[in-house]
Amino acid sequence: MKEADIFYIGTTDLKKIPECSGIYQFKDKAGKIIYIGKAKNLRKRISQYLYRRDSRPLAAYLMKRSFSIEMILTGSESEALVLESHLIKKNQPLFNINLKDDKSYPYLAVTDEKWPRLVITRDIRKKYLFIKGPFTQVSLLHSLKELLQSLYPLKHCSKKFPQGCINGQMGLCNAPCKEDLVVNDENTKAVIDILKGKKWRDLSEIISEKIEKAVKDLNFEKASALKNALSVLPEIKRSFGVEFSGKGIEDHFLFKKEGDYLFVTVARYSDGALSFLRTFCGKILFDSMESCIAAGVASYYENMPVPEKISVVPDIIEFDRLNKVLGHKVAKKAKSYKKVFEILKKNMEQNIRTVFIEEEKRTLMLKDMSDFAKTDVSTILCVDVSTLGGEHTTAGAVWWEEGKFIRSKYRRFKIKSVTGVDDFQSLAEVAERLKKKWDNDAFEIPSLMLVDGGRGQLSAVENILNDSITVLGIIKDRKNEKGREILINKKGETVELTDSILANTLKMIRNEAHRFALEHNRSLRNNKLRTLLKEIRGVGEKREKLLLFHFRTIEKIKKASISELSVVPGVSASIAEKIFNHFRK
Repeated sequence: MKEADIFYIGTTDLKKIPECSGIYQFKDKAGKIIYIGKAKNLRKRISQYLYRRDSRPLAAYLMKRSFSIEMILTGSESEALVLESHLIKKNQPLFNINLKDDKSYPYLAVTDEKWPRLVITRDIRKKYLFIKGPFTQVSLLHSLKELLQSLYPLKHCSKKFPQGCINGQMGLCNAPCKEDLVVNDENTKAVIDILKGKKWRDLSEIISEKIEKAVKDLNFEKASALKNALSVLPEIKRSFGVEFSGKGIEDHFLFKKEGDYLFVTVARYSDGALSFLRTFCGKILFDSMESCIAAGVASYYENMPVPEKISVVPDIIEFDRLNKVLGHKVAKKAKSYKKVFEILKKNMEQNIRTVFIEEEKRTLMLKDMSDFAKTDVSTILCVDVSTLGGEHTTAGAVWWEEGKFIRSKYRRFKIKSVTGVDDFQSLAEVAERLKKKWDNDAFEIPSLMLVDGGRGQLSAVENILNDSITVLGIIKDRKNEKGREILINKKGETVELTDSILANTLKMIRNEAHRFALEHNRSLRNNKLRTLLKEIRGVGEKREKLLLFHFRTIEKIKKASISELSVVPGVSASIAEKIFNHFRK
């Protein structure tokens, strides 16, 4: 199964990102969440990051640290805000401290006092019996507060009125401050239960009954307040879309067959709050849907802890069989909630659209590629060389298959036989090492090899491979015409790569190979610099970083004078002299 709701920085096609509400999570290379945000329109919001249109001071630094983006679609912006709040509290992302929205949204809380009150607050640092939010619609929040206060009166104000007050007389306050009354803990519990998402199904009936009773008691103010609350109840219910009244940890699966694919969406809830959601797709392996579900669930939990409860839609697999498949006894089957199903369905539908649109585009692209290459193309290995003045020359090879980069098939090469800058010989060495792997069945043979370069680079590789594999070259824009690049074969035949699916795909693959090779080159340079600098007494980690940041290359540090070295912050004249003498022994 392939995870389908993750997009990689630098290779993200914005058209794949839906124009709907949801939350987005930026992750670093290690897969750690470093920023979580919400959006009414995910495509528009994420494009602001990718095209550097976000003016906040640390947004650019966030993008440098980010490797991938993960999204969860929601039914509304309000749901996205609630989910964003839960995920930030759970994951404590680094950049949510520095890149917060300017807005501060209110919460609804039950105070932790002798006489608990229901309050609207923006200060979530205080101790509360329970707190719910944040809420994007303040008017809706006030309606919810009025509704709960009407149904289950709590202390209305913070003052003490032993003689009673107007709110107590209207039935909007349980008036615990009157000397002869005791706090009604049942009301406090009922309010908290509703804020947790319980009792919503019966709420309309409860309100109607209370309206009738208020009218009979001639309490028209209370009846009017309840009628107002009843009218906004549907909208209030919708604001609880990403939560329900569950307890403990539950995983909810939705499976669907579509064409040759099996689609899976799974959401984990912790105490009723959505923790994370994943969407996967893969080729159908079994005729039976029951077998597909069993295999899908077992595959998912290979590297995941099994929760207390699991629900599966469609509900066609026996619970005993599910436990046998998992090799772990699940406490009980989780209930399939409508609101959970809706969020699973929304994310799955988006994934299905994306997969089939991409498959159609990929089919057209591969046909064009195969026609030009004169061979069937399904997998591409792209090679690029990276060097800086002939130092630490490296090459990177990236693997593309079925519209995705397969990182397990990436390969790095440290060029050993070449001195100075020589792309042709560097590529020839890579081709020779790859051919040896292919001859020994140590590495899969792609249907096409793509090199970053023209006739010269192609010839260097062809001379080694001897037509054992089709090789094409991609030539960078040399005429300063924006977007104009060329695909070339060994005969010198070319195709202009302007603005087609083929062009965009090949450029994306070439750029990924360039990034991968450059990353390896920088790593080798930095390691060499660090090794050399650490040999110098008095140059610790802090000075090492400052020197690397200032000079960039080892050659520049080696050639620098004492006065030039002394310019670096933290490098005194005596330390500069030691560095200068070290490289002139």
